[in-house]
Amino acid sequence: MTETTMAATPSVNTPSTLKKRLAPWMLLTPNLFWLVVFLAGPVMLLGALSLHGYEPGRGILYDVWNLDNYTRFIGDPFYLGVLLTTLKMGAMVTLVCLILGFPLAYALSSLRGGLRGLLYFGIILPLLTSAVVRTYGWTILLSNNGFINRTLMSFGITEMPIKFLYNMTGVVIALAQIMLPFMVLALDAALLNIDKSVIEAARNLGARPAKVFFRILLPLSLPGIISGSVLVFSLTISAFITPSLVGGAQVKIMPTMIYQQAMTLLDWPFGSAIAFIMLFVILFLMIPSLHFAERRKKA
Repeated sequence: MTETTMAATPSVNTPSTLKKRLAPWMLLTPNLFWLVVFLAGPVMLLGALSLHGYEPGRGILYDVWNLDNYTRFIGDPFYLGVLLTTLKMGAMVTLVCLILGFPLAYALSSLRGGLRGLLYFGIILPLLTSAVVRTYGWTILLSNNGFINRTLMSFGITEMPIKFLYNMTGVVIALAQIMLPFMVLALDAALLNIDKSVIEAARNLGARPAKVFFRILLPLSLPGIISGSVLVFSLTISAFITPSLVGGAQVKIMPTMIYQQAMTLLDWPFGSAIAFIMLFVILFLMIPSLHFAERRKKA
């Protein structure tokens, strides 16, 4: 290579090249700072707190470092039952949202223009209302003298009011209504990416609607189903307001247990350990599912 060519070739370490390499990181710096200070920092402090001991009358034992809070949770059938109840609640709400949300998402993805915008606005409209307000509304609807029970009795379907409040049934109903928009939006994004000509070709070849759904529509929408299910499941098992108001003390789940340990019993280390166990469970279920959904998108 001649000296002229070498002089014309820019060096990889020139100031302009370094600025181009550092530009993305400079743009990310405010967000990274925000995440470290307000998310990663508190989580690390919470993790450190979960390793301390607690003694009634003395409070948090900062000089004690052990895993007793975790072994206490894992070794107690009561707390494991609370964890199992929380996972069951998340699974039931996710299933209800999937069954109700798929037809709605399919209808939404098939519409265009102003009608789609109107239906889209109707779906996200509940998200503009506070969860506390919606939960109080459900407590009125699900009460023994509420609209649902009075309607059922007026039509002669039931003779006595059905107990919806302070049990898992009412909690699932209320949470499914709150979480349904998240499932619909995730499914809509996946259904919009499906080539409608594939479905039309299957119909022209004589495929019945059931076969079109199970052989074409369902497999192609699987990434949206997984991402929507993971989102709804994680939000459901971490919900606190709705299970507290609708389920009361009879429905024992992880978020209410954390609140009880931290705010009522003042056992912050054990409450922090429960929170971290819940975080581990969510990550254990979320990461493989999202990885599988990403592979399906690339396939």
